[in-house]
Amino acid sequence: MSADHSHDHHHEHGPDCGHNHDVVYNKVVKANHKVASVLLRNAKTIELTFDERQEVPHDVKATDGSTLICHLHDTVEVGDKLVSNTNEWAIVAAAQEELFEVARGQKGFEEFLHVAGLSFWPVQLNDTGARVVASHECMHMLEHFELKFSTLTAPMLEIVVPELKHHDCCDHDHGHSHDHEHSHAHEHKHGPDCGHDH
Repeated sequence: MSADHSHDHHHEHGPDCGHNHDVVYNKVVKANHKVASVLLRNAKTIELTFDERQEVPHDVKATDGSTLICHLHDTVEVGDKLVSNTNEWAIVAAAQEELFEVARGQKGFEEFLHVAGLSFWPVQLNDTGARVVASHECMHMLEHFELKFSTLTAPMLEIVVPELKHHDCCDHDHGHSHDHEHSHAHEHKHGPDCGHDH
């Protein structure tokens, strides 16, 4: 019996699922680990959107047009390397995606960041305001707060989830580290003063 079936279905893969698993990318080497350049000489590059970096798809197109099979349970960050069972390497890059850019200083900006933080929307704060991965919910919320925003296509590099305690009250940088694991299972800790309604 031949196992040729199309790829637009999502199913769990086991060792006997019928796909060719000769080369499976199943290990992540974090971006801050030094890797000998000789190992990366033939590395492929894969461009993933923010969501794809939270849950790497089973079939990933590399920039050279080839498809890589990935079995990864971890989230990945830009700059991470994936290693296959045959010791082939791939480097994670950020794909261009649609973002909303919202200028700070508008009435409702703080409240919007608060909602974005509670909803786990990927937000990137910068000098001019915030960039958010575009979605319908997000657009409705921006309109609800009557915020002006523009749409652009850019990679969503690092995510700064707005802190709920101190908003933009101070201008200095709080040097926060970037090795934060944020899974999409929304397991955030609740304290008595986290601002949620318990």
